[in-house]
Amino acid sequence: MRTEEDTPRTERVLLVESRASKEALAAFGQGFIQRSANEEALFISFNYADVPVGRQFDRCFGRADQSDVVGLTVTVVAVTQQFGAGWDKIPHGWKTLTLLRFEPEIPSLIRHLPEASSWYEQPVSVYISDRATWEARTANE
Repeated sequence: MRTEEDTPRTERVLLVESRASKEALAAFGQGFIQRSANEEALFISFNYADVPVGRQFDRCFGRADQSDVVGLTVTVVAVTQQFGAGWDKIPHGWKTLTLLRFEPEIPSLIRHLPEASSWYEQPVSVYISDRATWEARTANE
């Protein structure tokens, strides 16, 4: 277990690999509730800390160009990894299938991600964090 407080500010990002395909949702996401129009199931890479369902973030930005940033509200709605069993958090060090709600809408950085049927098919290309983390990461650019 690793808490957010135990994680350096610059590392507090969700590492987004891809959107989950219909096949991935059928295989892994059976426990997810029906998604609304502003929710997306995403493959998240190795997580920086234990992040509970309900945690909110407010920045979505490109890995290659961190100045390509969108301010919005992102909420962790549901998490799974093994055979569709729901979890109450994104565990530290795990790759997960995570349902995120984007308000007011899903940003183009997320909408344009490729779909995948599992982890490791796409490299991490989008980060999600809070404003303080984004500012810390871009302070010296």
